[in-house]
Amino acid sequence: MEPDTAKIWTRPEVRASVGKLIVESLGVDEADVTADATLIRDLGAESIDFLDLSYKCQQTFAVELPMRAIQERRIEWRDFSVLARVLEARYRIAVPAEELRMVAPATVGAVLEHLAAKHGVPRTAGDAHEVIGALVVRMLADLVRTPLDLADLTVDRFAGYLEKNLHSPDAVEVIMNRLTVRAVTEYIVAQLAAAGRLAPGT
Repeated sequence: MEPDTAKIWTRPEVRASVGKLIVESLGVDEADVTADATLIRDLGAESIDFLDLSYKCQQTFAVELPMRAIQERRIEWRDFSVLARVLEARYRIAVPAEELRMVAPATVGAVLEHLAAKHGVPRTAGDAHEVIGALVVRMLADLVRTPLDLADLTVDRFAGYLEKNLHSPDAVEVIMNRLTVRAVTEYIVAQLAAAGRLAPGT
């Protein structure tokens, strides 16, 4: 079934439809699908569920949830591709992500020590903190156009998760738990509004 791309939606209709699609995709009780419920922690969503939900949103609203983009960003963080780009921009030296992954422990400080020893990159006071800050800014920027509610996630707060471990599961968890029912709804509302398919004043 093709989506009705001529339909003009109201916010209440979007909220109700998103809730219904989440119930169908995740197999959860309607009562559990509250605005602040997180899809993973509270509703138990897994990767296959996101594919189904994205498909249903496409069929209902003609709006695709960019869940694949979120997964791709997570992979890039984990394999240090983003860190490699941050280091290249800062130090003008291209170090393969594969090389960075071999550094132990997996901290920015250890990575910078490696760059100093192997590539002659000079260390400066506070450089680890600055690199982590640049890394976080890049990571969060990569997620701006996704249905994640990043409004109150500051650079300093997120950096705190990465300072001790670049593979911190807490960092991934804090990001993925920003995927709430409200965030998904607001993402779809924004896409519909941009396409001129949201009723004004609703």
